[in-house]
Amino acid sequence: MSEWIARILEQQFDIEPDQTIQVVHRLGIIASALLFAVVTTLVMSFSVFFVDTSLASLQAGDPAPRDIVAPPSPPSTTYVSEVLTEQGRQAAVTAVEDVYDNPEVGIARQQTQLARQILDYVNNVRRDPYGTQAQKIGDLQQIVALSLTEPIAVGLLEIEDDRWRAADEQIVNLLERVLQQPIRENDLSTTRTRLPNRVSVDFEPEEREIIATVVSDLVRPNTFANPEDTEMAREEASANFQPVERTFVAGQIVVVEGSIIQPADLEALRELGLLQATPQQRRQALLRTVIQSFMVSLTVLVTIGLFLSRFSSELFEQPRFLVLAAVLYILFLIGARIIGISQGEIYLYPTAAMALLFVAILGPEMAIVSSLGLALMVGFMIGQQLELTVLIALGGLIGTLTLRRAERLNSYFFAGSMVALINIATIVIFNLGDGQARLAEEVPLFPNLVGYGFINGLLSAAGAMVLMYLVTIMFNLPTGLRLVELNQANQPLQQRLLRDAPGTYQHSLQVANLAEQATSAIGGNAELVRVAALYHDVGKTLNAPFFVENQADGVNPHDEMGDPYRSADIIIGHVTEGDKLARQNRLPMRLRDFIREHHGTTRVEYFYQQARTNAEDPDSVDPMDFTYPGPAPQSRETAIMMLADGCESAVRARRPSSKQEIQEIVQGIINARNSSGQLDDSGLTSSDIKTIRSVFVEMLQAVFHPRINYPSPASGKKPVEMTIEPTTTETSASRVTKPKKTSNTNGAGTATGVKPVIETGEVMAAPSAEEETDVSPLPDVPPLPRRSDETQEADDNDDV
Repeated sequence: MSEWIARILEQQFDIEPDQTIQVVHRLGIIASALLFAVVTTLVMSFSVFFVDTSLASLQAGDPAPRDIVAPPSPPSTTYVSEVLTEQGRQAAVTAVEDVYDNPEVGIARQQTQLARQILDYVNNVRRDPYGTQAQKIGDLQQIVALSLTEPIAVGLLEIEDDRWRAADEQIVNLLERVLQQPIRENDLSTTRTRLPNRVSVDFEPEEREIIATVVSDLVRPNTFANPEDTEMAREEASANFQPVERTFVAGQIVVVEGSIIQPADLEALRELGLLQATPQQRRQALLRTVIQSFMVSLTVLVTIGLFLSRFSSELFEQPRFLVLAAVLYILFLIGARIIGISQGEIYLYPTAAMALLFVAILGPEMAIVSSLGLALMVGFMIGQQLELTVLIALGGLIGTLTLRRAERLNSYFFAGSMVALINIATIVIFNLGDGQARLAEEVPLFPNLVGYGFINGLLSAAGAMVLMYLVTIMFNLPTGLRLVELNQANQPLQQRLLRDAPGTYQHSLQVANLAEQATSAIGGNAELVRVAALYHDVGKTLNAPFFVENQADGVNPHDEMGDPYRSADIIIGHVTEGDKLARQNRLPMRLRDFIREHHGTTRVEYFYQQARTNAEDPDSVDPMDFTYPGPAPQSRETAIMMLADGCESAVRARRPSSKQEIQEIVQGIINARNSSGQLDDSGLTSSDIKTIRSVFVEMLQAVFHPRINYPSPASGKKPVEMTIEPTTTETSASRVTKPKKTSNTNGAGTATGVKPVIETGEVMAAPSAEEETDVSPLPDVPPLPRRSDETQEADDNDDV
């Protein structure tokens, strides 16, 4: 597709090929950005497109989907609420008590006569001269109208005659007084309870109990409800109840979001015309929501774009990562949309997981700005909640700032714990903002929100690790965990390199150390560079003996072959073959960039000059046959590895005897690469190059330093300090002269018996066997420069 667009631009507008590529790239970015804005707008406007916004489907008992307000026209609406009027009438009718008739006199007379008969019977039992105590108690308990217990019956028998006569009179008088008052059925229990207090104080407590017990059994209800009068009273109350009117002004909240719809609410919505929206109202609601959502998406998109162009412009050259970031962003937004439909559960949604994932994949800068954008979108989408916006924004920021080592699992749990704490703090701040009254109203909700905030942090850590694993597997990205895995010596390619090309393996380790330290010093991705350096020469395993570091005993296949074209093809082939091996073993694309770019577009100078010498017409030799396919380094990290590869090979070949010589060699390599345009697209600054040169010199001095040759113990001679002088065929070999525009500096194109080519084609002999076996102790090495003391201290703390 992009090639087709490029051809159209070239044909129709006569644009240069390089400019065409840039135009197509920019058009792709703009198209992707617009697609991102459209998709996020659709997600945020989901309810308008796919949910019935007329509220016609609402029923009593449903929760209100949002705050429903009175329409702007008319200014006010007044109506008679039949629902509230009926509810008021029912309440008025219920409030009317039963209407009772006057106390019936006949009941009092009847019960008084019954009492007189019972008391006469008790007198007869008391006077019975032949009955025993037990027989008398049994006779008293035979009285049907009374429920006498044995203690009360004994009391009736043992009370003295004069006291009994007084009690007899008190019983009749008390019963008459009580029955003169209206006694309803539901008041009977209360009347009986109060009887002991109405007995004359002249009686002893035992006597009062006997009197109250007898009267209690004789008390009966003497007034009863009149159904006809009661019904008339209730009908009158219903008729006198005035209808209830309700008034709503424009913009007044009719139903609060989340509250249960009551019949009166449903009636109000119907009277206000909110249950049946007109087509024009639907179009207006649709247009308003879409415009708002699009403006939010556009604001977030422009902010992210400006931020990237200012601080991480290199991401614009990596469309795969931008597409991946956009897809993850949209997936998190869709998840928030789905979770937000279930009320309250949005606090559990681990949006901070996206920030942690972006730190591992794209860096902290992208994680911060993306978290802020997601917070704005989700806050707008879920009811325009400021609390939710702040919660998501702070969670993402804290997660980004606390995840220092993305390749370590415990770093994620620490970051998740910090996210949980900031979530709890945010919830407490917003829920205490209106004072203790609000807290008292939401006592059941407040602890739940705090728990949600804590669980959210843990889910963010776990979700980030799971997603990073899935993304690493699906997209084969060089995440921290993947780099840790590839850094292991038991990886198949590492084992193959160690077995088939041990010299190259040792060279790769030295290059990894150099590149890692230099990258760390300028603030680059040191972990990525180190792992890439371990694999940058894997292509040499296919033809290991053709490379000088793997040759032994003076055997040089290039001498036997005698074909500079074939030799150059083998030397150059280790880049293309290495890329094939990396692809077959599923190395991340970012690591394959190092394999393709670590020689850039330099030339295998030795075999090129040899071909010119052998040719009848030197100008007939095509330099492209001896040039690496490239491209030149496209990032700081790949450029650093190119320089580390060349410097390590050159210093190893020359065996310098002083720091000054090392400095000259390193400076020569850097100048050669810079002058040939290999560093033009890398993004390295002059300050970066200066720092890299300093790191290389210090580290190479530690490895290739002057040694002390000790005589054998049998000689008995004193040790003599000796320095290694490089042997060359030219007097100028001890210095690095101005390089040609293209050259080979890493020794890849040299062979045993052929003196290594250094920048200008100068050659020098390999170190002698006696020098190779020198094992004198290393001198003190000055400390290497770091990014900053504070940054290094923080990294050291993370290591602990």
